[in-house]
Amino acid sequence: MIKLPDYVQNCIELLEESGFSAYAVGGAVRDSLIGVCPNDWDVTTSARPEETLEVFKNFRTIPTGIKHGTVTVLFDNGSALLPIEVTTFRVDGDYLDSRHPESVSFSRDVRDDLSRRDFTVNAMAYSERDGLIDAFGGSDDLKNRIIRTVGDAEQRFSEDALRILRAFRFSAQLGFEIEEKTLLGAKKCAHLLKNIARERIGAEFKKLIASDFCAGSLEKMIESDVWEALFFAEKPETDVVLRLSSIKSDDFAVRLAVLINGFTDDKITELLNSLRLSNDEKKRVLRLCRVKDFDISGEKERKAREFLHLYRDILSPSSEVLRFYFDADEFLTVLERESKQGRPLAISDLAIKGGDVLPLVGGEHRRVSEILNLLLQRVLDDPSLNEKEKLIEISQKSLE
Repeated sequence: MIKLPDYVQNCIELLEESGFSAYAVGGAVRDSLIGVCPNDWDVTTSARPEETLEVFKNFRTIPTGIKHGTVTVLFDNGSALLPIEVTTFRVDGDYLDSRHPESVSFSRDVRDDLSRRDFTVNAMAYSERDGLIDAFGGSDDLKNRIIRTVGDAEQRFSEDALRILRAFRFSAQLGFEIEEKTLLGAKKCAHLLKNIARERIGAEFKKLIASDFCAGSLEKMIESDVWEALFFAEKPETDVVLRLSSIKSDDFAVRLAVLINGFTDDKITELLNSLRLSNDEKKRVLRLCRVKDFDISGEKERKAREFLHLYRDILSPSSEVLRFYFDADEFLTVLERESKQGRPLAISDLAIKGGDVLPLVGGEHRRVSEILNLLLQRVLDDPSLNEKEKLIEISQKSLE
């Protein structure tokens, strides 16, 4: 059963009262049918863009993509403005760049609009007046947990190659299988992904790898040559891909670091650059990749404090991903115990500050950092040394 939010129902009713057909459409309908609360709602209508603007002349509107039929209407619920993209039923013209139609033409038939969409589960429309409009078996595919293109898979993927990656992303998010002909079409059209902006590929891939069922989806990507077409890099080991399902974190950086941890530094850099990650995101993934190189041999408590000093800002000590890196229960037990002790793990935790050190080094500012780092190492060795008098004494002796 689909329950439309009041503001969505209001949007549809206003269009209907003006003589137009209107429906909630796409992902919100799909999510409602599988019991997931939609994040946002889109409406499709027989009204032309100028007619939509007239219907909502008393509302705040934004001509988001008016030449393609889209007007964003803002509904005031008293505490916030809630946007709905209202788009005219349309038929796409030829696709010449593997991404965008060269032209669009408007239609008065919702089925024309649904026929241009990517997958059957996204090609359903709903209104309280007409019920569910499902011309391509999307509801059956939802029940059978299948991702299937609307119509011929090669044609759909040739029109917009990003749909290939979206197929794998929906599979990863929903835990659905990709239908055989759809998977074959993705394989045949994988080379067209070179025409897609890397920013769009990065955005889709981040969603994919952070999803609950990413392991199975990635395995199919590798088998169908889509991974190679995307990244021109070596493929992750199968056992590594399969182990991703045991990592419950939805942090894409953690999952990605595990996935590529066996790559060479050059290949890791190549892949991260190809995803167009921000500098901060790249640095975080690179640091997570280095976790595997941490040497846990030696006195366990000291090693645990050193690890926390290096990585506590990017990894929880109780994170199950650590079991991927360290097959050593004793170290992980000590690590979690040390993390709960409130140990000094950074310069900012020391009982002495730069101002206390400055007189000891004769006002030489450049030496303050050197002394503070030395003190931190001593305190990591023995946390009981973290008292101001003791640290000053250590500093003085180091300067003799």
